[in-house]
Amino acid sequence: MCGIAGILSKNGENVVPLVGTMLSCMVNRGPDGAGLVADGRIVKSNSIAALQSQFQTVTAKSALGHTRLAIVGGTCGAQPFSSCDGRLVLEHNGEIYNYKKIRKKLEGRHHKFTTTTDSEVIVHLLEENIEKSSLLGAIKKTVAELDGVYALAIRDEKTGEVALVRDRIGVRQLYYADTAKFVAFASERKALWRIGIQEPTRRILPGSALIISSDGRMQTFQVADPIPQKVRLAYKTMASAVEAYRKTLMESMEKRTQDFQRIGIIFSGGIDSVLVAYLASKMVPEVVCYTCGSKGSNDIAYARQIAEKLGLELKVAEFDQDEVERLIPEVVNVIEDSNAGQVEVALPVYGAVRLAHKDGIKVMLTGQGADEIFGGYSWYAKVAEKEGYRKLRQRMVEDLLLLYKETLEREDKITMAHSIELREPFLDSEVIRMALGVDMRLNVKNGQDILGKHVHRKLAQKLGIPKDIAYRVKEAAQHGSGMHDMIDAIARKHGFDESTIPAAYLDELRLRERVGSSQRYGYLFGDEKIWIAEPHVQMYLDGLSNKPQQFELVATTKKIVK
Repeated sequence: MCGIAGILSKNGENVVPLVGTMLSCMVNRGPDGAGLVADGRIVKSNSIAALQSQFQTVTAKSALGHTRLAIVGGTCGAQPFSSCDGRLVLEHNGEIYNYKKIRKKLEGRHHKFTTTTDSEVIVHLLEENIEKSSLLGAIKKTVAELDGVYALAIRDEKTGEVALVRDRIGVRQLYYADTAKFVAFASERKALWRIGIQEPTRRILPGSALIISSDGRMQTFQVADPIPQKVRLAYKTMASAVEAYRKTLMESMEKRTQDFQRIGIIFSGGIDSVLVAYLASKMVPEVVCYTCGSKGSNDIAYARQIAEKLGLELKVAEFDQDEVERLIPEVVNVIEDSNAGQVEVALPVYGAVRLAHKDGIKVMLTGQGADEIFGGYSWYAKVAEKEGYRKLRQRMVEDLLLLYKETLEREDKITMAHSIELREPFLDSEVIRMALGVDMRLNVKNGQDILGKHVHRKLAQKLGIPKDIAYRVKEAAQHGSGMHDMIDAIARKHGFDESTIPAAYLDELRLRERVGSSQRYGYLFGDEKIWIAEPHVQMYLDGLSNKPQQFELVATTKKIVK
């Protein structure tokens, strides 16, 4: 896990100091090293401060910077990396799980490796693929071989092009902006804000590459399908589905836990995090679960009961109202969003991750993605009943494809704010492929089924998790943790209530993009007050945001060239 930043000047001005400024506000993403390439010259150091001192006399109209959190390869792995012929320079944020296999193949073709990191494998694979192709062609061939998650910044010194690439499901992110003076990009929006860029900024979409020419012209291309386009309905019985799921999930977990002696779990007591923690405890010598909520909240009570029953080590952060009030501005700044639904969910995650950081945890696992691929939301059964299973599948696929901006970016920023890498076993490409091949009726029963994801639950039982845990009805995070009601009370304490909302502000709210399955359509199949944030709460949170623009308009679809 790392931080990426870069600028291409359109008028020839020196951008090196600006890149240093961008890196300095993402230091937690990479406390273990820093590097920069400026017009072909690469310098690496053990800190951002030391790096900046080395570049005080360097000027360049194009520069890429990097901060590193050392997970694979130890202390010897500072980026950027160069290809053997010096043509390509690479910066990578993420993890490549099949890097050893790829490296073995490349070493047989005389590529020279200088580290044992997974990131260095990518630049040599690109070098291999660009020999008979363009930069875009090399990227397409390369990402087809990568099993993992990534945000990439690639510079072709021969053409002056820079490519920004995002993994197919969007687990890692890159944002960019095009101004009159330059094109800039970074792992977090705040790095763009720091150099004076206003909203709206844009993001690289999952499975896409943005190619920036030497004169600043840009074009976006699809380089990988976010999900398989054609999946055969392979699993029509519960037994066949559970067995296929067991195999793919075990492989996914093994990839994400191999070589670790200690790992953390974001633990809510729901079956998703329970299953991840239970499997991790069989694979890693030391597994610690972390949960957070208000004092007396249901999530904390259930997490304690379940951890004790399964023999899992659990550490708990209990928040009172004063602590939540102190943390809200910090969390809004970290996730770069004041959306009430996002803040409510972010707070308990933030508390759990902060506790893990104090324990020195470097890698955590999460249960994100299980609801979208196995049908776990309470409104899915009602969608099936009222709109049919074909429409339900469309809804679930849409939810999966929007995870990148509704969940994954938020949680990446929270964990990286604490120098922790987050891994998502349920979003492994093979797990997704397998889940899409399951007959929908096995997971979601038409009508009143508020549980869903029955293949998921059956596997948990088969692996040894008691039925009462596997089939427990869990509240949404914002309610189970107590954050929803607590934030409402805090807003009212500061004078925000139904009587204080101007009509103009309500008009602005109607233009905002609804974020999250519950807000986009889930509320249509249940109590709207549970899922739609009250305007007075949203107005309070907006007042705490450092975002240059206080609200985002509904996103427009941009054409991507395939």
